Amino acid sequence: MDTEKIIADVREAEQRLRNGRDLTSQEQLERLCFSELMLYYFHRNFPNQKNPFLYKKAHITDKHFSKILDPDYHPSRPVVIALGLALELDIDEFELLLKSAYYSLSINNTFDLVILYCIAHRIYDIFIVNEILYDMNLL
Repeated sequence: MDTEKIIADVREAEQRLRNGRDLTSQEQLERLCFSELMLYYFHRNFPNQKNPFLYKKAHITDKHFSKILDPDYHPSRPVVIALGLALELDIDEFELLLKSAYYSLSINNTFDLVILYCIAHRIYDIFIVNEILYDMNLL
């Protein structure tokens, strides 16, 4: 048994893992901060659009959006939900985006159930979502 070869292979594997290689794309996404993940989904879902498209669709000011782009900024839960809807994410992507900002959705919360319903039924228009929430006395 050539222990030097094994040690070299282990060090090489360790270096690849530290550089983010050899990870599944899901694992790579889970390592991103909120702003990086948001921009990843934005460029993937709307490749020909610029930032104003997203912050206008989420009804966020350009000033607030520029703060959100800072990896050290922690957006509020309603802002993360608005951006998730604007990005037209599926449930798994939406939950990952929330998780990247240290939030989650709960099936024990009616507000969250409405959000989950809207995502499952591809209702991404914030005005319609807000109307549903308002009609249910949740806003």
